[in-house]
Amino acid sequence: MSTPHRTAWLMAATLALAATATVVGLGVAQPAQAATITKPLRTLIADLPVATEVRTGYNRDLFPHWIDADGDGCNTRYEVLIAEAVTAPTVGSGCSLTGGRWFSYYDGVYWTLPADLDVDHFVPLAEAWDSGARNWTTAQRQSYANDLGDARTLAAVTDNVNQSKGDKDPAEWMPPLTSVYCRYIAEWAAAKTRWGLTVDTAEKSSLTSRAAACTNVTITVVTVLGGGGGSTPTPTASAPAACTGTNGTNVTIPDTGATVSSTITISGCSRPASATATIEVHVVHAYRGDVVISLVAPDGTAYSLKAYDSADSAANVDTTYTRNLSSETAAGAWSLRIYDAYTGDTGYLDTWTLRV
Repeated sequence: MSTPHRTAWLMAATLALAATATVVGLGVAQPAQAATITKPLRTLIADLPVATEVRTGYNRDLFPHWIDADGDGCNTRYEVLIAEAVTAPTVGSGCSLTGGRWFSYYDGVYWTLPADLDVDHFVPLAEAWDSGARNWTTAQRQSYANDLGDARTLAAVTDNVNQSKGDKDPAEWMPPLTSVYCRYIAEWAAAKTRWGLTVDTAEKSSLTSRAAACTNVTITVVTVLGGGGGSTPTPTASAPAACTGTNGTNVTIPDTGATVSSTITISGCSRPASATATIEVHVVHAYRGDVVISLVAPDGTAYSLKAYDSADSAANVDTTYTRNLSSETAAGAWSLRIYDAYTGDTGYLDTWTLRV
């Protein structure tokens, strides 16, 4: 599952914030101009190029994620959860994780349920777009959104804390735990340097002032694009059109047998849906066997994903389903429908991702 380089960073980061990241072949674009940069924290920040941010044209679907780049059944989200677990989980069918324990460094909280954690794009996708990724190819944006080559680019953290961060930069948001501020700005600067992204004036000022109160540790970054210039990168091989969406708005599953739904609208995809479409579902529930799940296509056709199973008494649904949706059009409103087939417990849909 290609995780040792992430684990090594997590162990070292709390000591020195200077671990060297190894670039590996997990969906990361690696052009010939990649280089290793080693600088003190304050110099790394000072060298970040300043430019005006441009949000025009942004759409989260332009950053295809989460992918299973190494084909082991676990997509990027799960690779990060497995790598960052302080107690290793058991990896089951469909990459379901049980028995693990995780530490969210943003707020200093431990969790035992994967659904309580978001995998944060350290520099949010919208912020990356504003800072240079709008000039990239789809393949490069996919590489960025699934970067397992440097543990500073993705982090498993408390879901509501990540949601409060949204697409904010350090001038607008910092973690609740003040003791990790120096680590946070160091990782932000490393991620922006790795991907050749720019900073705006307020962002640069905030990073500079906060770094003045931090130990001026040496940071090593293996660049993927640009080396800190934020310019248009050398194109890599193209990827299929991104027909992906995520809905992270919690939906309560009532204990009444009533059906609830959550919708993802796919736009800009003028092709049939895939024969190997994936639906990643995260449901919090005491008895997952009680939960019945179906996917409804834009034309109203329903596809069963999960049936009632009275023998399954384990908790939660953390599964990626694969379905042949080639008879459907990719674009349109897709709905995930869920109901609780047995009385006694309620739950909620935490998040789901559709890639058609």
